[in-house]
Amino acid sequence: MGDSAHSEGMMKLIASVTSIDPNIFAHSIYLAASEAEDQRAGFFGNVNKQIEVICDQLKAIPELEGGFNAVGFSQGGQFLRAYVQRCNNPPIHNLITVGSQHGGVSDIPGCVNPADASCKLMRTIARSGVYSGYVRDHIVQAQYYKDPRKLDTYLEKNIFLPDINNELEVKNEEYKEKLKSLNKFVMFMFMNDVTVKPKETAWFGFQDENGDIIELEEQDQYKEDWLGLKTMDQAGKLEFEVMEGEHMQFSLEEFTDRITIPYLIGTQELEEAHLEKDKQLPGDSQSMSDQTENDDAFEFPILGGQTVL
Repeated sequence: MGDSAHSEGMMKLIASVTSIDPNIFAHSIYLAASEAEDQRAGFFGNVNKQIEVICDQLKAIPELEGGFNAVGFSQGGQFLRAYVQRCNNPPIHNLITVGSQHGGVSDIPGCVNPADASCKLMRTIARSGVYSGYVRDHIVQAQYYKDPRKLDTYLEKNIFLPDINNELEVKNEEYKEKLKSLNKFVMFMFMNDVTVKPKETAWFGFQDENGDIIELEEQDQYKEDWLGLKTMDQAGKLEFEVMEGEHMQFSLEEFTDRITIPYLIGTQELEEAHLEKDKQLPGDSQSMSDQTENDDAFEFPILGGQTVL
């Protein structure tokens, strides 16, 4: 929200990943060609249609054919989860979400940049009637707004989050099976987040009408395993992590140490792959042409060497 796939900050993140190994392919998902329009798409648009664009975009990238690891920042986290549940072709191996709103928000998110005109306009329009026809179909943040005092209205009117969280009466078993196919689902929460309310939404937490936080494990979502989160948790596939600071405030060093190395690359696997590759000398029984054909198998044997941000 408020960022772009083409921004300087995103380019620095990609550079920090590829600098570890130049063979890594990294792609930043975009909804518009220009930085200004891509940023605007983070505030205005129909999320369901945007997910379709993402599905088509990722499917068309040959480097991702065998699957990839993905990081979703802020609202991009629940949108990438929607990609997994609705498409997942090519498949995501490890999904990492950072400060995302999986459980919805009880207030329209604040503007990280107070001078952001698009953000201020979004908040003004959203507060005119968050569940009204125009707002719910055109304001991105309204599509994951969850009013704890009007849950029936939320389930009836919200066009995105109730579906993707499998909260509707008829459960989508395909959503559950596709999400369970992840190797890891890692969720980072910012401890001092005041932009997103409640901050616990990063871990699927939400608050009741009295403002008390309802943790994931206390919800029917978990108890009845609507999305397979209970099954994943018991299998060790869920990881709940914290970052100090406000919403989306972290250093490149922290990103590298806590996300890139453990979840996007996998240091041990990468080192083992390179050692194995070094053993393939010209005098070996395997031909040079065979080595070339099998290079990908040596580079990233477990986690996959492709990353989407």
